[in-house]
Parts: sequence; C-alpha cells; structure tokens
Amino acid sequence: MKTENQLSAHQFKAMYEKEGIDLATLGCVMLDTEPIPKPLMYEREIPEAFYTSPDEKKFWIKGYVADQTPHVTLLYGLMTPANEQPENIATVMEGWSLDSVVIEEFGFFESTMKDEPYYCIVGHIEVTSKLLEGHERLQFLPHIDTFAGYRPHITIAYVVKDEAIRDRVINDMNKMYAGKELTVSRKLNLGGNKA
Repeated sequence: MKTENQLSAHQFKAMYEKEGIDLATLGCVMLDTEPIPKPLMYEREIPEAFYTSPDEKKFWIKGYVADQTPHVTLLYGLMTPANEQPENIATVMEGWSLDSVVIEEFGFFESTMKDEPYYCIVGHIEVTSKLLEGHERLQFLPHIDTFAGYRPHITIAYVVKDEAIRDRVINDMNKMYAGKELTVSRKLNLGGNKA
C-alpha cells in the first residue's frame, strides 16, 4: 500500500498567498473514465466510513466519488482555468489521444486541509509514455506544479480519519480493481477549477 507524503505546494501556501495565488482555484485538465462501482458491502458493513465536507465550497469532498465522475488529472495548476482557454489546450494537445488507463494499485493521500479530517483513497494509474506525453504537453501552458513529479491517480473516495477504515477500503479495492483497465473519454474534461 502506497502512503503518500509527497512534497507539495501546500507546504508553501503562505508564499503563494503573498503572490495573490489561491492553490485551490487553479485550472485543471482531466481525462474522464468509466465509473468504478461502490462495493455494496460498504452500505451494510461500514456505512459511516465515508467523509463529506460540511463546507459547501468543498463540494468535491463527498464520500465515495468514483462511481460518479471519475477522472485522471492530466495537469492541475493552470494559472488560467482550463475552460477559459480551450483553444490553447487544443493547440498543445493536437494529435494526442488516449483510449484507456490501468489502475496499478490503491493507496491514499492525507488531507491537505487542517479543518477536513479525512484520508483520500486513490487508484494509482500506470504511467505510460502516452499518458506522460499528455501531461508534458499541458506543461507548456502557464502553470504551477502543485506536487513534485507526476503521479496520476483516480480519486476513489474520502474516508473518515480512521486508519482501520482506510486500510480496509484500500485492501478491498486492491482485491477487486487492481490491474483493471478503464476506458477514457475521447474528449478532455476542462471542468471547473478542481482536480
């Protein structure tokens, strides 16, 4: 199981705030994938496992999310929201496409927000040369790298800050979905401002 204590721009948040940059509102380009169904056993066995933010502005922190709008982030950190620069994105992505991605294994990220006590369960995606090319093409646009290195993943769920629940969900997902190939949409998701 991968534990993620990765170098992050959030560690330097005050510096970005001084520059007038809000790390939570940077632009994002995503690849939508087919949904990953929520295992039915969770409703019976651990219905209290999933965490939803009480803050409406953090609308994306909403329990099990992989059955709703799963996606792989190609690049988060654009200085201009992706949906405000479709022509620029089309220019750098011309001739690029990807049919599918593979989940290598599941792991987690710690919450980057002190007021949100959760673990973010993720499916780590196999980094292929084609996927990496898509990420690198988008880096030609003005952006901030919010994490060191490109570690593509699909957010599966936000779970309560409980190690036993976190580990159970990760182990269950690995048994059911590790190695699964997911079809991706032909169209890039220029979304709003959240990855």
